[in-house]
Amino acid sequence: MKTFPVAIIVALTLLVDVLLPRAGFGQDRVRIGVPLFPTVSYPVFIAHERGFFEKNGLKAEIIRINSEPTTYQALISGDIDATSGAPTGLVQSNLQGVPVVSLGSWDNLVSYTMVTKDKINDLAQLKGKKIGINRLGGKSSLILRVMLEDAGLNTTKDVTLLQLALDRDEQTRRLCVNQINCT
Repeated sequence: MKTFPVAIIVALTLLVDVLLPRAGFGQDRVRIGVPLFPTVSYPVFIAHERGFFEKNGLKAEIIRINSEPTTYQALISGDIDATSGAPTGLVQSNLQGVPVVSLGSWDNLVSYTMVTKDKINDLAQLKGKKIGINRLGGKSSLILRVMLEDAGLNTTKDVTLLQLALDRDEQTRRLCVNQINCT
C-alpha cells in the first residue's frame, strides 16, 4: 500500500508543473502597440499588470504609438507583433491586400449619431446629399461608408462626403445654414 502515497506525490507534482507559470527564460517576446489615449487598450494593460502574458509564456512589451496609421505601419513592417485599437487601419490594410486579422472586439454596436435637418426614415434618403465628416479615412468615415453602402448607396457617386475637421458646434451651424445636409 505504499504505492498510494507515491501516486499522490507524482500527481501533485504533475499538477503543480502544469499550473505554475514557466520561468522567464523560456518566454517568447511580444511587442504590442497601443494608442496614446489607450481607452481601447485597457484589456492589454490589465493583462500586463496582472501577469497574464507571463503566465502564458509571453514577455510582453507595451509600446505607446501616437497615431493609428503609424500603429498599422509598425504592425505591417514587423516592428510590433500586435496592436489594440480602432478597426479602421485593419479594414484599410485588408482592402490593400495586407493580411492583418482581428482577434476580437469588446464592442457589439456602433455608438455614432447622424444629425440631419430634414427628417429621414432610411439612410437611402441621403442620396444626392452632402455629408459633413471630421476626417476622410478616419474611424467615423469608415463606419459611415459601411452604413451607407449597407443602405444601398455608392459612397463615391450617390453622396458627397465633405471633410470639415471642425468641432460639433461648427458642423451643426453648417447644417443649419444648408452648407451640408447631414453630419
